[in-house]
Amino acid sequence: MNKMSEVIQVSPAYRHYQKRIYGHGVIQPENNRLKWYDITRGRDPIEQSIRDLAQGFLSRQTTLGGIPSAQELGFVFLHRCGEGFYFLGLCTWRKNNELWKTIFYFDPGKTEDFALFPQNGPHKDTFCVWELAVVSHETLAWTTYLLSDRTPQDEDTYLKTII
Repeated sequence: MNKMSEVIQVSPAYRHYQKRIYGHGVIQPENNRLKWYDITRGRDPIEQSIRDLAQGFLSRQTTLGGIPSAQELGFVFLHRCGEGFYFLGLCTWRKNNELWKTIFYFDPGKTEDFALFPQNGPHKDTFCVWELAVVSHETLAWTTYLLSDRTPQDEDTYLKTII
């Protein structure tokens, strides 16, 4: 028996909607080489206080050695889900052509800061459809970098290539 037939791919009650992606370039370029994206519903940008909290969290984690080195190339997305739940995705390129990720979350009223998002089980989610738009763009930008001479100027071009 095929167990996949027991899984509901899309709930009949689900109604899809559009979200917008705001590229902010390289945030704090003196401290890292990560591009920053906000993902949010409608035209309302993510509040600067939430973005500051997320950036401060990543800075502290880098200092503590809990997340990848500031010298890695990659990107971050801050995704507002619903009214106030946030995913913070840290994605870096490793081993030539692999995208590695760490996902954090912030739930105002339930957490005071961002924290590692718990994921149990062998088959885990990766990215939602809106986050995949960022990943798709970044995949093309990284491929262009890999096909280049990979000079410091090519790294700069990669970092300047945002949605």
